[in-house]
Amino acid sequence: MKNKLLAVGKLAIGLGASGGLGWVAARGLDWGVVGDSLAGVSFPLILLAVAVFMLASWLRAYRWQILFVTERISTWRLFLIQNEGIGLNNLLPIRVASEATQLAVLTMRDGVRGATALATLGMERVIDVVASTLILGVAFFLVPEMKNFTLYVWGAAGFTVVALAMVRFLAWGSDGMALFRRLPFLAAFAKAVKDLERERARLTASMLISVLYWLLVGVTAWIIALAIDLPISPMTATLVIMGTIFFATAIPAAPSAIGTFEFAVLYVLAFFDVEREAGFGFAVITHAVFFLPPTIIAAIFLPREGILTIGLRRRSAARRARAGQSAGASAPLTAAETGPGQASAG
Repeated sequence: MKNKLLAVGKLAIGLGASGGLGWVAARGLDWGVVGDSLAGVSFPLILLAVAVFMLASWLRAYRWQILFVTERISTWRLFLIQNEGIGLNNLLPIRVASEATQLAVLTMRDGVRGATALATLGMERVIDVVASTLILGVAFFLVPEMKNFTLYVWGAAGFTVVALAMVRFLAWGSDGMALFRRLPFLAAFAKAVKDLERERARLTASMLISVLYWLLVGVTAWIIALAIDLPISPMTATLVIMGTIFFATAIPAAPSAIGTFEFAVLYVLAFFDVEREAGFGFAVITHAVFFLPPTIIAAIFLPREGILTIGLRRRSAARRARAGQSAGASAPLTAAETGPGQASAG
């Protein structure tokens, strides 16, 4: 009952946040101008934007594949697993399903050790943070409007330092801690992080691919801007989409971050003197391009993974095993089990 109330509460918060922010984004818009901006959209350019975005997604999967030191798993397989997690995440009000789904599929379906899978997922996030902070830092000195985001840039830099410190601690500072010795999985996870942290060539390659990934994400947004004649530069488009994705995935929202995404796009574009009507059309199309492909992939491929069925089978097998042990412990001893001395004692 408590869990149900908590889930309902989270859903209510997400819907409330999306509804409120969406109302702020749409308030006062001239819908005629919005319609005009959408009516002249170039569909070939939208298709090109989708293609570039899928290329960026493939690069993200290849970056993940590089981080597997001992396990062998294809980039195509990781591409599907990533989008299954992201797509499911898009449908939930609380953004916690992506990594959990990817971890479950990797361990249950592909036989990857849990510690290894978790270490690569964690390192992926750290590399993403470092790469995005690097782009923000460069933009801070090249784009005058970035002075409006000074606090955010320093916050990103501070978070990056904390993330890197955690990696160093897990890799080199956890060996002597009693907690890690008592919990085998935690010890295995720390060892996997340590092994991965030693692979400097892999980490460097992953970092470069991460920078390229975010630049391609920015190019995707810029192509969408060209499709509706929105006059922003590739750098501006990159900054807008980075800030929007971080905001839309960090706070509770309705499924697919409806309302929250549009608010974030308009909020950032306002600092670049973009009219709200033109920005709203850009936000709606960008939202569809970034959220629909992984959601469709998840809808097609995630049910085929059968991870729910596998989990149910494992729990059922565990219950049968415990029931068998209980039955064996409570069964009366036979003459053969008691031995000749005890059997004749009566």
